[in-house]
Amino acid sequence: MDTLEQLLLQLYEIISTAKKSVFSSTDAIVNRAEVLDMLDRIRAAYPEVVREAQYIVQENETQRQKTIEYCAGIVKEAELRRDKLLDENDIIRQANEEAAAVRREALELKGRVEYDVKCKVDEVLRDSEVTLRDALTLIRNNREELRSTPTAPEVKPVEGAPTGYGNSNPNA
Repeated sequence: MDTLEQLLLQLYEIISTAKKSVFSSTDAIVNRAEVLDMLDRIRAAYPEVVREAQYIVQENETQRQKTIEYCAGIVKEAELRRDKLLDENDIIRQANEEAAAVRREALELKGRVEYDVKCKVDEVLRDSEVTLRDALTLIRNNREELRSTPTAPEVKPVEGAPTGYGNSNPNA
């Protein structure tokens, strides 16, 4: 059996010894049947390992394409998840901003309410102080009036009447 190298050399010889074409310096006229026969013999001599390698290369390319498609799907899914997380992060950021705004408003309202309550309590205490001062003045005046009135004649207790009334001590 001829080797692939020998068959290729024979094909080279057929082509190099072929007659030149009439109108071209590079074209040659070859015997079609002879060249086709030589190519069939070359194909038959083609080592099985080379055929397997071609099959492996073809399978590798198919697998590579599938892997690229799979990776593209993963990348697309990751981008969608990223966008979703960014949206969620944006929602959380907005919620935090709104919460901070509500907190500031609540603290401002608390400050105003505390101020209003303090003012109201101060007003009530001032009014109470005036009322107590007036009451204290009234009490002092009444005590002064009681002290300045002539003392009552001594009254003898009635038999059977409860004791303790009619005490003329103004300091009691």
